[in-house]
Amino acid sequence: MKRIVLAAVAASTVTISAGAAKADPSSDVAVLKAEAAALAKQNEALERRLERLERKQAAQAKAVERRHAAAPAPQSFLAQAGKTSGDLLNGEGPLTWNGITVFGTIDAGVGYVSHGLPDNGQNYEGQSLINKYTNHARWGVAQNNLSQTTLGVKGEEELLPGLAGVFMASTGINPQSGQLANMPGTLVSNQGLPRQSYSFSGDGGRGGQAFNDQLFVGLSSKTFGELTFGRHRPFSVDLVVNYDPTGAAYSFSPIAYNGQFVQGLGATEDARWDDSLKYRVTYGPVHFGAMYKFADGNGGCNYVGRPAVAGAIQTCYPASNTAYQFNLGGTYGALNIDAVGGVYHDAVVIAGGNSPLSAAQLAGASVFTSNSGIVVNSTGNNANTLQALISDNVGFALAAKYSWNQFKFFAGYAHDELQNPSDNVGVGATNQEGGYILSSVNNNFYPHPKILQTFWAGVRYAYNSKLELIGAYYHVSQNQFGTDYQNLTCITAVNQSSKAAQCAGDLNAASAFADYHFTKRFDVYGGLEVSTVDGGIAGGTVSPAGKLTALGFNYLTNWAPVVGARFTF
Repeated sequence: MKRIVLAAVAASTVTISAGAAKADPSSDVAVLKAEAAALAKQNEALERRLERLERKQAAQAKAVERRHAAAPAPQSFLAQAGKTSGDLLNGEGPLTWNGITVFGTIDAGVGYVSHGLPDNGQNYEGQSLINKYTNHARWGVAQNNLSQTTLGVKGEEELLPGLAGVFMASTGINPQSGQLANMPGTLVSNQGLPRQSYSFSGDGGRGGQAFNDQLFVGLSSKTFGELTFGRHRPFSVDLVVNYDPTGAAYSFSPIAYNGQFVQGLGATEDARWDDSLKYRVTYGPVHFGAMYKFADGNGGCNYVGRPAVAGAIQTCYPASNTAYQFNLGGTYGALNIDAVGGVYHDAVVIAGGNSPLSAAQLAGASVFTSNSGIVVNSTGNNANTLQALISDNVGFALAAKYSWNQFKFFAGYAHDELQNPSDNVGVGATNQEGGYILSSVNNNFYPHPKILQTFWAGVRYAYNSKLELIGAYYHVSQNQFGTDYQNLTCITAVNQSSKAAQCAGDLNAASAFADYHFTKRFDVYGGLEVSTVDGGIAGGTVSPAGKLTALGFNYLTNWAPVVGARFTF
């Protein structure tokens, strides 16, 4: 290019000189020489300018190459570190065809607990958190440590310009047994057994349904947001997934393991909502959401067609388990904040938190206690049923996270209040997970509101493109909410188990683990959680005469190290 420019300038010089000579043979040769010298200087200036432009262009190209070499690969772990584990696991995978994606997670490992129980094939959690019935130290399979093993399908199809139809169908599976996740089923399987013969049992938000995680369909617009109907995770669950420093890992987080504390506004079964509408919209850095749950199931009666106690009148109740939640959040630079608040009517908590029916309850009486304190008994076979505490719950949660270099910091607070329901639930009603029948119902367990307060904080550190280190701390407290005789028991009890469950109490847990990503979809992990309980959280059942009628926790501390592997697609 440079030679072409110089040749053109030289040719033009010769042409001008020749033309001048022909036009005026007697012209001054000195003038022509001066013009040729001036043109030569211009040519040299153009050449230097062209060289400077070429050097600048080469330097810019090298700078771009250096930036690309220093930046992490688009699919590397550090490039994804700003995302939550929920975002990573729910991302579009290779199994996508015509807008339909099959996705899933398999997560399993081996763990040790200082106080544990034989595992139950219907259980979808490990035993990291201290449990009421745990006894001996044991090694065993530890399932779903970082993520729930899941299989699902989701899709999106454009219906009109800017408007698409969407759907989601997903279910939780227990990798150690292949059974569908079914925590209420663990209670049924322990019915009538002596306490020392229990396998692991608990209450939970998945009851063995075909799609026990989510099942919904709806419409989505980039301008007006997304509206879906079906079975959803409420916003309180979304908040835990996004703002728990462990990424809602069962084995390292009490607020992921026990849905009562944050996810279910005080009732772990309410971590999933059937027959619900969920609306979400984003405007710039701000997002908003609203949910409503319609009543479903039946409300039961004060006895189920059995001969009642003298003077009792059979009364049946309509289902009143409606609920609603709101969510408001946003981002400001590296800071993310979300707030959630809501109400749930006629929430179900399995009596004692995770108590199977005793042999006497199984073969003997069904009990209905109204919120006015009236007790009605009926007799009959209560196989495959549950006992429950009923409440109206209101709660809110606020959480934040902040990214700085390779660190991400998390903190959150939740406040949940449980009180006697405004509408009774009767014997024969169904629970909110799996449709199990309630054979013993207490609508008067909260003579004073029970207040649960939960605080958590933690940090994630991306050591390099493969390894991440996580640490977290959790604290849960409950107030003293019992009647006068139970309050007296709280003061005079000689040990933890003789305190009433309505006494004030605390749960504390701390965890630390490492997560190594071999690839985007396969990682291995290892870590430890330590949990302790005291007071009413570890308490038993005390009669009006101050007699202990049911023991509280066998042990107050649990150590639970675990290692495992996870594959996502």
